[in-house]
Amino acid sequence: LLLLLAVLADYAYSAGFAILQQGTGAMGQGNAFVAQADDPSAVFFNPAGIVQLKGNQAYLGSTFIAPRVKYNGSGNQDEATVARIHIPPYAYLTQQISPQIYFGLGIFSPFGLSTVWNEDWEGRYLGTYSSLQTFNINPNLAFKKGGLAVSAGLNVLRGDLELKKKLPLMPYPDGESKLTDDTWGYGYNLGFLYHVNDYWQMGMSYRSEIKLSFDHGEAEFDVPEPLKGIFPDTKGEGDLDLPPSLTAGVSFKPDTRWTLEFDVTWTGWSTYDELKIKFEDPVNGQYLSAQPKKWEDVFAYRFGIKYSMSEHYTFRVGYIFDEAPMPDSTVDPQQPDGDRHIYTAGLDWKLGAKTVLGIAYNFIYGEEREKDNRIMPGLPEQLRANGDYKQRTHSLAFSLYYRF
Repeated sequence: LLLLLAVLADYAYSAGFAILQQGTGAMGQGNAFVAQADDPSAVFFNPAGIVQLKGNQAYLGSTFIAPRVKYNGSGNQDEATVARIHIPPYAYLTQQISPQIYFGLGIFSPFGLSTVWNEDWEGRYLGTYSSLQTFNINPNLAFKKGGLAVSAGLNVLRGDLELKKKLPLMPYPDGESKLTDDTWGYGYNLGFLYHVNDYWQMGMSYRSEIKLSFDHGEAEFDVPEPLKGIFPDTKGEGDLDLPPSLTAGVSFKPDTRWTLEFDVTWTGWSTYDELKIKFEDPVNGQYLSAQPKKWEDVFAYRFGIKYSMSEHYTFRVGYIFDEAPMPDSTVDPQQPDGDRHIYTAGLDWKLGAKTVLGIAYNFIYGEEREKDNRIMPGLPEQLRANGDYKQRTHSLAFSLYYRF
């Protein structure tokens, strides 16, 4: 059973970051944007906001994300994840169909990134490599009547999964397990925007849960020849539920230069309550394993300020407090998040009558998280990777915004 859990433990959400860096305007002001939603990235943040965008508009960009996790073990072992830079792109297109009807299309990666540890690190039996890449196509229609706008959209999401970890095979050398699969999932989103007056605006955006059913996974085992009958290459299947989210916010514009916004986001991570994986052929005599996760629903609080210094330059700053969803009993090295403090800044540079260049920076400071649990019963204490984890992430984004 220990060997089976070494294969199964912590595969789902092993790279479970929600990627919220989906536009430099929002990113620069702490993603407090649901009540403004006044550029084409509104397709992601609140598609009801596209009713503010006249004619045809396009928005292209990408974010350079450099995450790092440092580990200090209970025996004073020091480790860090392998340095990597991820570059998820995004693209949005909006079109005014009539004075009351607007269309928006977004292509972006809402979840992903990866976690990579050295193959000989203390927690190698819990995970060495995990990657979840997503690609979402999100068409929307928005309708306006007076100061009220509503929207509805469809999400067609592709997920690609690759996971590796070492297997303890004493007295043999360590083996390795690898699981790969890809699939499609579907969901919907709703938006609401209300222009109260020239000073106040309110917004709300909901994105549904998306179930990814990985039904044709390739489970491969690199083990010594005498153990190949116990660890055969086989098929594996399991479900991954990407959580629903609801964001509500209010913006205040005291004059033509300043805009302030405060948002609250609820994310339903309780969808990740248990991990189940089923093998087509028995692995170490087992076809099925279930492991509790018990992640919790959490809130994020976002505050942003926008200052239009002149016709050509707009500055943004913001702050986010983001709660961690995993309880102490199931926190693991693949996602050892503590509560996060995110500091943001951005600049818009208007290059001409139709073109705006955007740049934004985020720094994520994760509170230290202690792991002291037995998520793999049977592993010796020195191999459970119990200890303290610290996360730091730098993100730099660029965008080009064009009005046709």
